[in-house]
Amino acid sequence: MKAITKPCWPNVFLEWPQHNRTHEAMQYIPCLSVLVLLAIPGAARADIFPADAGFLNVKDFGAQGNGRTDDTAAFLEAIAASGEDTGTTFWQDKIVYVPNGTYLVSSPLVKRYQTGKFGSGLLLLGESQTGTIIRLPDHAAGYGDPQHPQAVVFTTSKLHDGTATSGGKDYNGLGEGNDAYMNFVENLTIDVGSGNSGAIALDYLANNIGAVRNVTLRAQSGSGAVGLSMTRKWPGPALIQNVTVQGFATGIATAQTEYGLTLEHIRLYDQTTAALQNSQNALAIRDIEIRAPSPTVINAGDKSFMAFDDVRPGNAPDVGSFMRNDGRAIFRGLTLSGGKIDGILAGRSQWTAASPPDWRIPLADFPEAGNLPLSTWVSPGRFGATGAADQDATDALRSAMATGAPVLYLPHGTYTIRDAVEIPSSLRRIVGMNSTIKVLAKRLPTFSRGSGMMRILSGGESLSIERLAFDNSNMGDQLAIEAAGNRDVAIRDVVSAGVTLLDRKAGGGRVFLEDVCCGKILTAGPAPLFARQLDTEGGGVRIANSGSPLSVLGLKTEGINTIVDNSSGALTDIFGGLVYMVRDGADASVPAFRNNGASLSASFAEESLRSGSRYAIYVGRGSGDARPPVAVTDFPERGFGRFVPGLKD
Repeated sequence: MKAITKPCWPNVFLEWPQHNRTHEAMQYIPCLSVLVLLAIPGAARADIFPADAGFLNVKDFGAQGNGRTDDTAAFLEAIAASGEDTGTTFWQDKIVYVPNGTYLVSSPLVKRYQTGKFGSGLLLLGESQTGTIIRLPDHAAGYGDPQHPQAVVFTTSKLHDGTATSGGKDYNGLGEGNDAYMNFVENLTIDVGSGNSGAIALDYLANNIGAVRNVTLRAQSGSGAVGLSMTRKWPGPALIQNVTVQGFATGIATAQTEYGLTLEHIRLYDQTTAALQNSQNALAIRDIEIRAPSPTVINAGDKSFMAFDDVRPGNAPDVGSFMRNDGRAIFRGLTLSGGKIDGILAGRSQWTAASPPDWRIPLADFPEAGNLPLSTWVSPGRFGATGAADQDATDALRSAMATGAPVLYLPHGTYTIRDAVEIPSSLRRIVGMNSTIKVLAKRLPTFSRGSGMMRILSGGESLSIERLAFDNSNMGDQLAIEAAGNRDVAIRDVVSAGVTLLDRKAGGGRVFLEDVCCGKILTAGPAPLFARQLDTEGGGVRIANSGSPLSVLGLKTEGINTIVDNSSGALTDIFGGLVYMVRDGADASVPAFRNNGASLSASFAEESLRSGSRYAIYVGRGSGDARPPVAVTDFPERGFGRFVPGLKD
């Protein structure tokens, strides 16, 4: 056997996202919470994680994966067993693992609770993108009508608050809503076969945190309506990363005016109607290759916003030859047959050349730890921690880290600490298994609120912190992760509830944020901070940047806040996203950004459901910056909000 890393991947919260109350009032980057043992010649069956990690294997529920047996019932049983409704602590579902094989399914794979209601938290992780295949039989019943398409995999929202029809959604019929937390589909292929012109490979809905990663969606010629559909109310924020769509009438379809989606490393081949179709949502897209008949991109509706960084639409001679645009689109690195250009497209034909700032910070890839065999993993369970919320796990966590093991895994559960836990330089990965870190009510008096629950104080090789929740809801201020040591740190698929997510000190190393929600961020010093699909929600200043290079692909905010306070020579570049004030009665003096002796570039869409819940100033100043503020009236309206393509300050 050999081990390899696999890509992955509220007042209950102090800053509970407003849209969770009601809608109206309301080469790729690997990510890695999975270490899989791949079979080699003569080896036994592949398996994942240590045996006590707390995951579900579809084969333990009767799935055969032989390409002949209908495995639908086994999948549905495993998915149902992954977790019931846990209310506001929405991150506690178990991973459903699918070993390599071909699994025939004949109806949608969907999560429902024991009550029969739709649920969130469907985490479907395959062993490999090419070896794990979920396949629809040819000419499958219910998949033959493109006017009434049906999905193979169908992720849904739970109903946390409001009614089944709040905001106009159809929760009972379509599983719609904005409580679609922790939906992940990774490391597999969905093949809709032939003769299924009404098939949607993946009908995906996610909110706040969730991803489709390392996925191939495949249809035979003349089969397949949509590869990846994200059109139900309300998709986003979510990360779509390293996805290939082969065939189908439409490759990727998105809709709704909120909440923004981030797409990175996308390949769209041989679609017959549209490679990518967006209706009214805000998309941040990086590295997309399209090989399909024209028009390949449709940006439909006057509220649609698309931000493209490195788009390659075949041999198109100009923008109009591959894109039909009703809203706004900004391009960085659009490769046409005549070369690369940058600019902004308004409507069908209004093109304005516009280049990125000279100081632009290109997104970098995180240096992965490489092959860390399962035999090198250690659990705090070895030192007595059980994952029970009422147990003090501080000493067990420290003892596990002191072994010098490069990987610490936390079996599914809750690990409560009385004091900060320092991460040694020997540790390369912390794999959370959707586990929770909490602070004991009777904490040590010396455990400062500004001290990280996890502290990175020393240098060393790269460290990743994956699939964890830091929860201090209703217990006062707390910092989750303190990064002071000079080492690269990746924070992936992490929830911060009632805490500040990160304080990267001036001496800290590079930080990579990927698919995180929802806390504040503090950063200082010369090392860059890179973010992909960053969701930060609540009031006050969401990101305080003191002197750092900050590059964000796909931002989502919610609440009356200043998104970035940019100071001390900081360089902040935000490319794509959606900002959303939500509540009426905002203080008009609160700017979206504060730029004081620093440089800012931002391209985003502002969502507002009413005239009283939007920004009056986009860029304000501190006392040391004499430049005038940047008014919202400099930008075109998007309903009650505005389009902001190419703000530079």
